[in-house]
Amino acid sequence: MIGRHMLRAGIAATLLCGSAGGAIAATIPFTGSVTGVSTLIGLDPTCAPLPFRAEIHPDSTVGHSTTLGDFTLETHTCLAIAGVNAPSFGTFTIDFGADSFSGTFDGGSTFSDTPGISDTAWLFTILDGSGRFLGATGTLEAAGLADARTRPTHVVIGFIGDILTPAVPEPGSWALMLLGFGAIGLAMRRRNQHRPIAQLA
Repeated sequence: MIGRHMLRAGIAATLLCGSAGGAIAATIPFTGSVTGVSTLIGLDPTCAPLPFRAEIHPDSTVGHSTTLGDFTLETHTCLAIAGVNAPSFGTFTIDFGADSFSGTFDGGSTFSDTPGISDTAWLFTILDGSGRFLGATGTLEAAGLADARTRPTHVVIGFIGDILTPAVPEPGSWALMLLGFGAIGLAMRRRNQHRPIAQLA
């Protein structure tokens, strides 16, 4: 009889944990900037309708976020080199060493008043991550400069936006879950102890 009551209490506690809104999602602000080198790879048919591919290797970058610390940036960019408004899009990874987040970006560049320097603007869309950013989403606005007066092109990019991390149980919810599972285990153990041993023939 006691076992049944404990079993019911344990199940109720476990179910309560899932239905009481005991999980919280975090919104992490991201503000920072990065410098690096963008290398033109060349013509790439996989970039169609844009003709060229360029890459920023993470080893060439130095980034710092006032909210999250130091990071590196890696990009694979499809772009059009010439034009007043040159579009570009691609994929990115921002890596903090122990964890990272990644996704896609879209935007472009336009000539500045200084020949060889372009103003850049993109919208970075976060699709996933690792470590504390596992399953993350969100958007970052990115703006900066691309200096092509020497090769490879030097870039400076500033970011601002929010990273949305998935909901995780609060500490109190974890405790309730453990209590529920413990009660279920204890009830099952007592039930097995009171089960009669089969007589051997």
